[in-house]
Amino acid sequence: MVMRKKTLRRLSPVARKVARLAGEANSLGRRLKNLVPEIQRLEADSEALKTAKQSAPPVKPENIDW
Repeated sequence: MVMRKKTLRRLSPVARKVARLAGEANSLGRRLKNLVPEIQRLEADSEALKTAKQSAPPVKPENIDW
């Protein structure tokens, strides 16, 4: 929860620090939540690449035309 400057000024220094930490924790939670779909996509791509490497025949150097 975002606190107004006026509200923060009324708090004691310790309470201000706690409020700031609570705000940072909320922000961090939102950022992590937003990363979940990207991580899921990367995991799927990684799994597909691993499967493709296992099923592909090995390439020998003499089969490559330079």
